[in-house]
Amino acid sequence: MSEVLSLSVAVLSVDQEDSSSATFLTLFDVAVRESTDLIVIPFGFPSLNSKDAHRLFAQLAKSYRVHIIAGWKRRSRPVARVYSPTGRVLGDRVQAHRLPEETFSPGRTIEPVSTTLGLIGISIGSDIYFPEMQWSQTQQGADILVHLGINLGVENQFYQTISPKVRALDCQRPFLLSRASSRYLKVAHNEELQIPGTPMSGSIIIDQNGSVLASTGYSQGVARANLRTYQHCQSKEEQTNIPVNRGLDIWKLYFNDSRAKYFTPLCHHFPRPHKPKYRKRKVTIAVLNHHYSHQLGKDDSVLFQLLEEACSKRPDIVVCTEMEQNCRPDDPQIASKIKRLVDTCKKARCYLLVGGIRFGEADAVSNRCSHAWLWNRRGKMVFQSRIMLYGRGFGQDVYDCDFGRIGIRLCGDVYAPELDRLFARKAVDIVFNPSMSWAASGGINSEIGQARAMDNGFYIVNAHLAFSDPGQRSQVFDPLGNIIAASSYYANSVLVSHIDLDSPRGIFVHDGKRKVDPGSYLASYRSTATYRLLSHQELFKRRKPDLYTKLAEDNADHPFSTRNRGDGCILPRPTSIGLEP
Repeated sequence: MSEVLSLSVAVLSVDQEDSSSATFLTLFDVAVRESTDLIVIPFGFPSLNSKDAHRLFAQLAKSYRVHIIAGWKRRSRPVARVYSPTGRVLGDRVQAHRLPEETFSPGRTIEPVSTTLGLIGISIGSDIYFPEMQWSQTQQGADILVHLGINLGVENQFYQTISPKVRALDCQRPFLLSRASSRYLKVAHNEELQIPGTPMSGSIIIDQNGSVLASTGYSQGVARANLRTYQHCQSKEEQTNIPVNRGLDIWKLYFNDSRAKYFTPLCHHFPRPHKPKYRKRKVTIAVLNHHYSHQLGKDDSVLFQLLEEACSKRPDIVVCTEMEQNCRPDDPQIASKIKRLVDTCKKARCYLLVGGIRFGEADAVSNRCSHAWLWNRRGKMVFQSRIMLYGRGFGQDVYDCDFGRIGIRLCGDVYAPELDRLFARKAVDIVFNPSMSWAASGGINSEIGQARAMDNGFYIVNAHLAFSDPGQRSQVFDPLGNIIAASSYYANSVLVSHIDLDSPRGIFVHDGKRKVDPGSYLASYRSTATYRLLSHQELFKRRKPDLYTKLAEDNADHPFSTRNRGDGCILPRPTSIGLEP
């Protein structure tokens, strides 16, 4: 059963060109006209020193009997403060992560702040680039997630618009994002780096399924919504099954294995990546997209026609969607069809990846669960992966093909973001995801792929059945979160994508100033700042592993953080297979 708490929240967005107290108070008055439990203020508004800001917010909270979260700089440190309806300070949180241009002393705790509305997890500024922040706060019991955005001069707007939606879904918690707004386009700051201009998006309220409930848009204003927060209560008997929470409108699966066993590496610094020299880095990928009825063992003539078409494109790798329960390689008929797939790709001198192989293993836990098998260009099976989500996997191992390092996840593994973070730790170039994914979750499926790619700095190739929601099509995401290729919808087709694994990836950070000539095009809208691309490897060095220890804790009171299965059998992961000679 679920205990539901309803509350009314409002987030303000103040025009960054107008930080006056008068403008702020006008918007605050709008926010409290209706019964409101929580108001979140953009960082640094109004423009006051820390003492005056504290007095103002304490007085407002007490006068209007409302919780307030506001932020400002105190001794150069970005601080968020939570006020109770009596004006009392419930807690302060300091920004925990820094980008290169930031020199303050970061915070040493990310523990949620306790309020009568529940536990509130707070992040500030650059914390948004480190998803471990919200994951850890959720593991510590946060009921609501709040982020106070800070304009560092370069917005990375694409990232900051998509990632909060996926954070909310991953954590199954409402996410409140409060930022300053601007009606003006930001003209490209640095022509050499080709940074696109965009308005700042202001503030948004997101429910636990990643749906935007309210937004201020591009101008200053108030976004208001009623939220429902959930506390999941399940008996141990119920936990023996795959835990599924449909929430309001989405199919959502949970990692059902030991967090301590698999996620402990996330509580340490990422090691320096050691990778071999690859034969090539420009890769052609072909994904077969077909109806459920055309899988191996069914009416699979269409599948083989698509394979012939794909191989005619001279790909480096062919990827199939996840097959269903009847794809058992010990079935002579299925074995012969798998051999036909392999022989065709061997003739085309390309790799072959097939998901959904129902390989029969000795233990009862993994028996007939979904596997992905990889064959090299010579038709030799060189690597396998097994679905992790349901307590049947053996870890996120990786494999070095002749073009780059790959990782494989299967089906519902996409709903456990920590699994992709393990791939990032091993400097993977491409993550392949054969999946029978379907249903209402297609509404956010594309954003999940974009956020995973941006967070971790790798390409993602989804191989879905393209006959459900339009968002469930096969797609290819680059490390900057762009959808660079997508399959046809509601049609059997071959998706072909050409990617360069040495293309730039990372986030833009401040890197000095430049002169803007008065007579240049739209000079008054141009920024004097210059920027550089901060690689993901540099970004990962700025993680704070000592703050993420909860990620690896098996909390018996949390129904989705431990396996709690009667069989209790977890197989060791197989020996890693090295680079092909």
